[in-house]
Amino acid sequence: MAQRPKTRTGSKTKTRSKTRTGSAGSGRASGARSARRKTAHAAEATGGQQTSDIRSRLHDALMSQLATIGWRDLSYADIVDSAGLSLATAYRVYRSKIGVLGGFVSEIDQQLLVTLEADPLDGNTRDKLFDLIMRRLDLQQGNKPAIDGLLRDLTRSPGEALCIADRLGRSMSLMLEMAGVSTSGLRGFVRTQALTGLYMHVLRTWLKDESEDAAKTMALLDKRLDQAERLLGLMKHRSRDK
Repeated sequence: MAQRPKTRTGSKTKTRSKTRTGSAGSGRASGARSARRKTAHAAEATGGQQTSDIRSRLHDALMSQLATIGWRDLSYADIVDSAGLSLATAYRVYRSKIGVLGGFVSEIDQQLLVTLEADPLDGNTRDKLFDLIMRRLDLQQGNKPAIDGLLRDLTRSPGEALCIADRLGRSMSLMLEMAGVSTSGLRGFVRTQALTGLYMHVLRTWLKDESEDAAKTMALLDKRLDQAERLLGLMKHRSRDK
């Protein structure tokens, strides 16, 4: 007797059921991944804001402590305590007091760059450097006591003075580049060192200049830029000023 072929209906039903179940599971997994990504992005943004706030609080604390304690007797813990932070929180951002100072210098660099968006540089290279240096000093107007305390103590801390001078040199290199002067090679190194020395000389006069228009500071800066241009060719480069 001929046998009836086995039905496949049950098999097909199971297959379709598995397919529907798999699709639904895949959709749920995709939705979960999307939710996790959104949560991660939100956490990252919040973390970035928190890091920025921690930096600002440490910078403010450093300036406050420098004005009262000075640099030599100031500890990393003093800065962190003044900022109202735990050591663990602060350490995630800066790991030493020199690190905090370097971060403050970087913040001034960034603020200087931002000023160019609303008020671009003009004139020749010498004019641009004059403008940049005066803008940099203006940005630090409220920190004169702190800067004075720092410079006063660094004369007794030569090792730290060298580290800080190196960081300041990077800021001077940035300003040269902003003014259109190359800092590459040996000539660029000499230009950077020359501008660093010039800036430090002008900075000491600026600290004592109590006039509203900083007339003494500008007169000295003007004179020193003339000397740098004449003796070192600080502002000379092929593509622009000739």
